[in-house]
Amino acid sequence: MRTVSTDLRTALLTRDWEALAAGAGSRTREARLAAVLTGLRAGDDEAVLATLPDDPGEGMRYLGDLARWRTGRLADVRGPRLAAAFGRLHRDDVVTVATVQKSGTHWMRFFLTNYARALDDPQVDRPISYPQLQQEYYGNNRWQVFREAEPYREPATLLAPHGVSDVTMQHFRHDFDPFAFSPGRKIMLYRNPLDYVVSLFHYTIKQRPQNRDRADHPRDVLEHMLGTYSLHLRTLDSYRDDPDVHVASYESLKADPATRFREVVRFLGLPLVDDAVDRALALSDISTIRELEERTGRSMVVRLDGYFTRDGSIGQWKEYFDDADVERARRVLGSHGLDLEAFTIDG
Repeated sequence: MRTVSTDLRTALLTRDWEALAAGAGSRTREARLAAVLTGLRAGDDEAVLATLPDDPGEGMRYLGDLARWRTGRLADVRGPRLAAAFGRLHRDDVVTVATVQKSGTHWMRFFLTNYARALDDPQVDRPISYPQLQQEYYGNNRWQVFREAEPYREPATLLAPHGVSDVTMQHFRHDFDPFAFSPGRKIMLYRNPLDYVVSLFHYTIKQRPQNRDRADHPRDVLEHMLGTYSLHLRTLDSYRDDPDVHVASYESLKADPATRFREVVRFLGLPLVDDAVDRALALSDISTIRELEERTGRSMVVRLDGYFTRDGSIGQWKEYFDDADVERARRVLGSHGLDLEAFTIDG
C-alpha cells in the first residue's frame, strides 16, 4: 500500500524534506506551504511569520500559530486561553487518535476512555454517553481547538499516573501532514476504501438534509471521496515504520478486538489488565453506544437524521456498488498508487 512519489503534493503529505526544500517558494499555495514547513523544521520561526499571507486559511494559520507559540507570542495574537491549550496539545505525553474519517475514531476513543475508567475502578459497569466522554474525560479534537471551533476541554487525570496526560483525536488533511510537528504517540486508523465511501456518504450527505442535493447515491461521489481518501492514506503510510505510531485497520479491530485492542494498550505502555480490557470493550461496543443513542433519540456526535452508529459492518459496500463501480474505484485508487486488493473489503 506504500506509495513513492517526489512531486510536491506528495512531499507535503509525507514530510519528504528534501523535496519540500527544493519546491519551497511563493508562486503556488503548495510552494508556500513547503516554505513554511521547511522553515519551521529549521527553526526559522521569525522568517515563517514574516512570509505568512494576510488570509492564510486554516492550515497555514495553524502553522503560523505554531511559530508564534514557539516564539512566545501566540497569547498576544490569539489570546492566553488558546495559547495555553496549544501548549497542552503539543505535549509529548499526549496520545492522539489520528484517523481517516469513518475508521473507528470514536470506537477507539470510547475504548481508551473506558479502559482508563476500568483501571481506576475495576468494578465499573456504567456506560458513558458521548457528551460525558467529551466533557468529563477526553474530549479534545485538536484541529477543532486550533481553529477555535470547539473549546479546549480539561482532560481527566485517570491515565496521568501511566504517562498519558490526554487522549485527543484528529483527522488527516488533504494538503499537508498535520502531525509533522506534533509530539506524542499516535494511533492511526484507516478503513477499506469502499466501505469508507458508503459510510462517509451517509454521514456527510444522506443524513444531513442541508446536503442531500449534493448526491443521490454513494457512486455519485465515488471518485471525489476516493481521491481524498488516497491523499490521507499517503500520510498514514508514511508513518508505518515510526516507533511512536501504531497503525491499524478498522477491519482488523472488528475481526479480533480482544487481540487488537490489547496491542494498543501495550503500545501506549499502559498496564495490561485482561479484565479491564474485556470490560472496556463491552462498554464501548457499538450495540452499547447505539442503545444510548436510541435512549436519547438522537445521534451522539452531531445532529443527524438517524444515528451516528448507523452500520459498523465490513462489506456494506456490496449493497451499493456493482462490478462497474468497483472497477471505477480500482482505477481511482490505482492512479494514486493504491491497490484495492491490499485492503480487507469483505467480512
